[in-house]
Amino acid sequence: MREYNEFEIDPTVRQMIAESQRLPEGPEKVMMLEEAVRIADTGNDVKLQYDAREELIEGAFWSGETEKALVAYTWCLAQFDKNPALFMEWSLLWRYKWIVNIAFHFPQIPKEQIYEMLDEMERRYRRAGYGLRVVYYYRHRIEKFFGNRDAAIEHFNYAQTLARDTLSDCAACETDERVSFQIYCENDDLALDLAEPILLGRQRCRTVPQRTLGHVLLPLARLGRWDEAWDYHLRGYSMISGKPSLLEYLSDHLLFVGLYGDFERGARLLEKHFDWVKQITDQYDRYLFYRAALLFLDILSDSGTATIELRMPESFPLYESGGVYETAKLKAWFEARAREIAEKFDVRNGSDSMTKELAETPDLKRVRRRAAGLLNA
Repeated sequence: MREYNEFEIDPTVRQMIAESQRLPEGPEKVMMLEEAVRIADTGNDVKLQYDAREELIEGAFWSGETEKALVAYTWCLAQFDKNPALFMEWSLLWRYKWIVNIAFHFPQIPKEQIYEMLDEMERRYRRAGYGLRVVYYYRHRIEKFFGNRDAAIEHFNYAQTLARDTLSDCAACETDERVSFQIYCENDDLALDLAEPILLGRQRCRTVPQRTLGHVLLPLARLGRWDEAWDYHLRGYSMISGKPSLLEYLSDHLLFVGLYGDFERGARLLEKHFDWVKQITDQYDRYLFYRAALLFLDILSDSGTATIELRMPESFPLYESGGVYETAKLKAWFEARAREIAEKFDVRNGSDSMTKELAETPDLKRVRRRAAGLLNA
């Protein structure tokens, strides 16, 4: 491993950062930024070390390696507190939202610590002169995740009364938040009405409409609007099929395809994106993929399909060199993996909401598309 003299460190790190910005999201980008941080740390320029970690936070977050983003952010937060005049506070506070969103997706992070992070977020926003609209949106998200429905609804409604400011999520993200909230409240028609500005292309951002196109699939299915749902599936999947960090929304599509009844397409989605589960570190995203795969295989089994052909990696624990898998055995494997994660979250969350959701997942089969002879290829 090459060492650099003090005159080489800054230009080398800056060049690596610039090169990383031309790379697509993924392991190569993260590795380059980790090396940039390592080189920066061999010198005494704290600002350079901070800048390299800011890039690593961004790169790791959008590449699905969120634990690395969490570690880098913790370092930056400590350095800011030591010398706040040296760094941009707005940028740090903006990324605080990402870190909170990362934290509750890891069952090993205690519930008390997550609440402390929220309280600290609120204190920092207040001290810097910003409003609390976004803070209460995140309080809503976390209570929803913990299974505290009344608190989640209360926080969402309160957030709606607070003014927007420069730390608020963009208009497209807030619209998507309202859509998700109405789906959570089982108001499918209202959710779809609210989604119209996004679905018609009038609002968009880095992850919208991608995540909204996933969110609306199940409500459309419940309302029997299968043709619309299929069109949004095709549109949404094409936007996320190469982005492992969007595994959460990919899972919406796999779940929908199972309900739609296109088993060939479901098999292709399952085999193509299984490797994403190993690449990303977000435990909740893994759970969602396992749950979607479980439902797909459950529906496949109900159809009388005893085996399925899949091109799975050799690292898959049930790997078959011939590519033919017993549907029931696959279903049991994915169900066990989903339950393992759900149980860990429920222990941390102090509720049974995730194991209950998993147990109720087969109930989604009630909205299956019945016109089996009319399925799209």
